[in-house]
Amino acid sequence: MNIHQMQVRYLPGPDRVLWQLRTTEGALYAVWLTRRMLLLIWPPLTKLVTHRAVAQVLPHATVVPEAQAMLAQAALERPLPGASFSEPFIAQAQTEPLGPEPLLPEAVDLGPGEGGQGLQLQLREPGGRSLGMQLSDDLSTGLLRLLEQALASADWGGPFTAATAPQAPGPATPRTLN
Repeated sequence: MNIHQMQVRYLPGPDRVLWQLRTTEGALYAVWLTRRMLLLIWPPLTKLVTHRAVAQVLPHATVVPEAQAMLAQAALERPLPGASFSEPFIAQAQTEPLGPEPLLPEAVDLGPGEGGQGLQLQLREPGGRSLGMQLSDDLSTGLLRLLEQALASADWGGPFTAATAPQAPGPATPRTLN
């Protein structure tokens, strides 16, 4: 699947987030994400995406704990080559491989992609429908940004901020060097 466009938006009527993917071939995939599902996947998703974003910026560096939160935020806010967040999403589909109704997953498997690059994602419904994909590092960062925007408008509360994924250390304690 070659992803051409992604759209993530909160719909207040069903009180869900709708994630839509459009491929370069014109196929349209739609997935409902409930608050419960996002609460379950948010910590591991932000951890994986943040880790890869930092690795892209500083591939061979060891980061001191005091700088992790700042570096993670900078890495997630970096420019994404080829991404246009202002281009309108084209919802017309040549095909809808999952059918006209969005997938409503009850199970999600996520982990690092092949060779530790990007994000591997598998969404499954109890009825047997599923959607699996490999997102590049830039696409997974873009997805996280889009989810954050949609979740801000959902006003669900909770831990829905990527910048808080790596825990910043508490107040510094004095150290003594002998």
